[in-house]
Amino acid sequence: MIQLQYPEFLLLAVPLAFVFWRWGNFRPAWVWLLPIAVWIAAAHWLWVVPIWSHAIVLLPFTLFFLPYLKSAGVTGALRLALVGLLLFGLTGPEWDLGGDGIDVIIVADRSRSMPDGAERSVTELIENVEKNRRRGDRTAVVTFGQVGRVEHDLSETALTGKTFVQPVGVDGSDLNDALLTALDRVDRDRPARILVLSDGESNGASPTFAARRARELGVPIDYRLFEVVRSGDVAVRELNLPAEVGPLEPFQFSVEVQSDRATTGTLTMLRDGEPFVSRTIDLLPGGNRIPFRDVVAQGGLKNYEARLTVDGDPLSDNNRGQGIVRVAAGPRLLVLNADGQPDNLVRALRGGQLPVDVVAASEHPLTQDSLDGYRAIIIENVPANEFGRLKMERLTQFVSDLGGGLLLTGGKRSFGTGGYYNSELDPILPISMEMREEHRKTRVAIAVALDRSGSMMVPVAGGQTKMDLANIGTAEVVKLLSPGDSIAVIAVDSAPHVVQPLTDIDDPAAIIGKIKTIRSEGGGIFVYEALVAAGNEVLKAEQATKHIILFSDANDSEEPGAYMTLLKKFESAGVTVSVIGLGTNKDVDAKLLEDIAKRGNGNIMFTDDAKELPRLFTEDTMSVARSTFIEKDPAVQPDGIGGTMIPNARLMGELVELGRDGFPTADGYNLSYLKPDATAAVLSTDEYAAPWSAFWYTGVGRAAAITLEVDGQFSGQFGRWDSYDDFLITHARWLMGDDTPPDTYVDLYRAGQDAVVTVELDPNRPEKGTGEMPSVAVIPPGTERLQTIEPELTWVGPDTLEARFRLESTGSYRTMVIAPPRDGGQQPRITRGPVVTLPYSPEFDPRGAGTIGSEVLAEVAELSGGVARTDVLEVLDDPPRAARTMSMLPVVFTAVLLLLLAEIAGRRLSLWEKLAEVTGDAREKLLPERRPAQAGGAATGWFSRSRRDRQSRLPTPPRNTAGEANPAEATPAQPTRPQAPPPVEAKPSVDIYAAAKNRARKRLK
Repeated sequence: MIQLQYPEFLLLAVPLAFVFWRWGNFRPAWVWLLPIAVWIAAAHWLWVVPIWSHAIVLLPFTLFFLPYLKSAGVTGALRLALVGLLLFGLTGPEWDLGGDGIDVIIVADRSRSMPDGAERSVTELIENVEKNRRRGDRTAVVTFGQVGRVEHDLSETALTGKTFVQPVGVDGSDLNDALLTALDRVDRDRPARILVLSDGESNGASPTFAARRARELGVPIDYRLFEVVRSGDVAVRELNLPAEVGPLEPFQFSVEVQSDRATTGTLTMLRDGEPFVSRTIDLLPGGNRIPFRDVVAQGGLKNYEARLTVDGDPLSDNNRGQGIVRVAAGPRLLVLNADGQPDNLVRALRGGQLPVDVVAASEHPLTQDSLDGYRAIIIENVPANEFGRLKMERLTQFVSDLGGGLLLTGGKRSFGTGGYYNSELDPILPISMEMREEHRKTRVAIAVALDRSGSMMVPVAGGQTKMDLANIGTAEVVKLLSPGDSIAVIAVDSAPHVVQPLTDIDDPAAIIGKIKTIRSEGGGIFVYEALVAAGNEVLKAEQATKHIILFSDANDSEEPGAYMTLLKKFESAGVTVSVIGLGTNKDVDAKLLEDIAKRGNGNIMFTDDAKELPRLFTEDTMSVARSTFIEKDPAVQPDGIGGTMIPNARLMGELVELGRDGFPTADGYNLSYLKPDATAAVLSTDEYAAPWSAFWYTGVGRAAAITLEVDGQFSGQFGRWDSYDDFLITHARWLMGDDTPPDTYVDLYRAGQDAVVTVELDPNRPEKGTGEMPSVAVIPPGTERLQTIEPELTWVGPDTLEARFRLESTGSYRTMVIAPPRDGGQQPRITRGPVVTLPYSPEFDPRGAGTIGSEVLAEVAELSGGVARTDVLEVLDDPPRAARTMSMLPVVFTAVLLLLLAEIAGRRLSLWEKLAEVTGDAREKLLPERRPAQAGGAATGWFSRSRRDRQSRLPTPPRNTAGEANPAEATPAQPTRPQAPPPVEAKPSVDIYAAAKNRARKRLK
């Protein structure tokens, strides 16, 4: 596409046309005046339409000189082309590399500060722009919150849809990052505009940086304002709390309130969710500080919250503040058991002067705040179902990320039989619970009936569906089985579909590949049909143990049919049935599923967390395929199963001394295997030589396992051992670590949405000068375990380091400084730092003297050359000049030079006459039958003069009175020697320039 920088030079065609008209002898004035008048009007009109149409103004110019070309020959045509090219070059022609249309990149604000209903309005505006694209127009969509993300790239056809899918973090508005992301999508060869749909409340880097870059690229930034009323806002800016206090130590703190006006409000303070003081306060414009006092007796973390109530406040989201105080009461132990009552384990630990709290496992919240005051946790013979996936994830984080200790004790409700295999706790335990082939007691055939109804199509966090997780659970069943076992898999909706007929586990990978192809197909699950299909498969098996696993939605289990009669037949055939229900025991069909499991002599397990399905499938399979709890055989081991200490137990201090008189026997234990990096303190003396006590370091914490039942019917002589208390106390003390005072001081404060950590090191530390330095770990808030933040420390002094990190979401952030071990130790040294809290989204931070959103957007538009858009569709009608063009002047002037050389060579060397002779002779040879007509006809075209000259030199045949040639007097046909033409008489030379001048004077008269 060609665009002209100076199209007004096309008007030079008018005087040029006049001059050539005079030279061309076009006498009637109307012949040229009328076209010129029409052309002038068209030229003015064409300047306001697409630039390519300027070429049309050359049409009258060409029409003027068409007759001239017929008489002037090639030389005249070359001269005309030269003039035209020079005229074209004067207009500054450029080749527009962008093509047709305009690129519009829409930047949509998805932050929390946008007004209610804004997302729906934004999607409608984007849809309008996308539907009104013309040929060549392209649109892209970038959404932003804390970061900018591309929803879809530039396209002439793509549509965004009714919802946005990219995660952007709604607790922030980084408009600058969004604009830079949009500018990265710009094609510099095409005209482009950016359209911002936002409230302008940006709390990232200043968007003026991106605006200046847009101006450099020639990309205007337009905007449509979504205004939020914030005038007269009153907000809690911060709680100033001490990082740590002692029990019963009085302390002071204050609340900072920012107000845009003078007003009165009520400020209420809460501790751990309970109000303890309320006060009416008078607020002045600007900052206000309100002091408070408090005293706390119990140790641990205490959450403080300030709630402000003010009449007429336009924005209530920022009327609260949060903070945390750590009440240092010394390290404590937490024991989680079945009933929350003290038992022999708790009595033994308290006898060792260890502070112990005992709570029922199902009742403790196991949140970061509730675990902060504990140094170690002991889980005493409690099944994994009492915790669930989320609580076990928090326990894992407590050990690996926060440096805590964990001990798991044995019993029939623990380890493999308790469902800990494949659980969130499994990776941090020092023992493994897998089924090994040499320890298998029986062979099994299992048929798995999977619900693939429409409810299984629902996605869960992480991008998977419920069906995907059920498939993974079934795959785990296959992995647990051995070549001597068999498996069948049936997918069920309103009818059964056999995915894998009963087959031996010879090729687990192929079977798992089929299982992963199962997809939800809609409808509901017909329970009776599922049981019949599974029974038909498993009854083909030769194995003695036959088992069915029914997986079904506890809210959508239909058509049970005569399941009672069917289950009686299964019982008589030795087939057991377990049920895994997706939901809770209070759902509509939960009672039916419970009854099926009860009549089928199997397990019933419910979960409303689909991510737990793989663990539940594993737990049921292990309970059928192998008993992981080893009991004594009275005929072989009347006094119980023996155990022995091993020498490398010195890592746990006093254990070696305890084992000098031998280790007592036990009546049972959980079969497990020592992991490669773990250390065993006690091993069984039976054929398995299994670990009874094992420990290791994991992450920055410690974990241990005692596979004996420490208090119950299988404790045996171990429960009556004289060193029983010391044995347990030794484990507990190792888990809690030493109390060496740290030589590191940690400070932490919040700066807007960032937090700054300062680490002061001991000036006399042994490792000074060696290059070793500590690291900082930040544990973000959340119900699930999140990735630990590791900000980079930089030296700001000889013994001082500093790091900064972003508070991505609301809640409390815990910090730890991790230093390398000393004196040959294995465990890194940990110093717990303060806790920083983000009380509400930074989107609602009080503005104070800051710039309002509309002013931010107006400044960005002004800097980049954009405008405010009330009608967003106008952006498609306002393409800026293309960002990059290629000048055509080198091409034009190269063509001019070549034409000039050709014109000069043609005149000086008579090239056109010689070319005419050559072409004429060639034509006569090719077309001899047309020679007479050509000889007598008038020559036309660019070569007419040279042909007439050649014909004038040929002899003329005699003619009769009618003008026809006389055949009698014609030249005979025999070949004759051509006669030389008579000599041309010399004519007096004439000054052709003087003659031309005289003719011009006559015409002017």
